Amino acid sequence: MVTYFNLSLGQRKTQQIADQFNAAEEIWRSLAAKRFGGRELCRDLSPELQIQFDLFDFAMARVYWML
Repeated sequence: MVTYFNLSLGQRKTQQIADQFNAAEEIWRSLAAKRFGGRELCRDLSPELQIQFDLFDFAMARVYWML
């Protein structure tokens, strides 16, 4: 993790939060093809269930990414 020693304490925390957001967004975008493919294969699933599967895949990818 980059600690940004050249920034003040308040800016450091803000930059860390921004970095975490950008990493999460990158993971979410990397799963876009999987989401599209899953929706094409399972058209009979409700939209709520598809969202739950998307969020589960995202959570699993974040855990895998953090290891």
